[in-house]
Amino acid sequence: MHEDYEQLLKLTPEEMAVQILEKRRLLADQISFIIQGLEESVDQLQQKYDKIAPKYRKDLDQKKTDSKTISEFEKIRKELKEEKVQLDAAIRISKESDDAVSYWTRRVDEGIGELDYDHPDLMRFSKAVSAGKMSRIGIKHQNKRN
Repeated sequence: MHEDYEQLLKLTPEEMAVQILEKRRLLADQISFIIQGLEESVDQLQQKYDKIAPKYRKDLDQKKTDSKTISEFEKIRKELKEEKVQLDAAIRISKESDDAVSYWTRRVDEGIGELDYDHPDLMRFSKAVSAGKMSRIGIKHQNKRN
């Protein structure tokens, strides 16, 4: 683990941006497989749900509260809800990952300096300390004292 930190400290910001981009692309690829698996699972559960729903409604109408169908239906409904929540989360993460890949692609292509107002220079605080100014943590501590 210690070697990993030493190796990380030896990287230039540009090399680090390239590595971050590679890892984000790998994550984006994996997420697409996760989404596909979740979609298949949701489809299968939805089919089971649709198949058992009429029996469930019939048992409810007949006031059969201890029915095997009711407990099975509720189990399927719970699983379906959980799978849909996971699918929505995976889709959201996929979009965020696409945004991150786009961001780091731009960083690799255009550098670590200021790209625009929304994307400031990644090295701005390091450059300030190198120029003799106070670090961010030092500024925060100073502001807390005042």
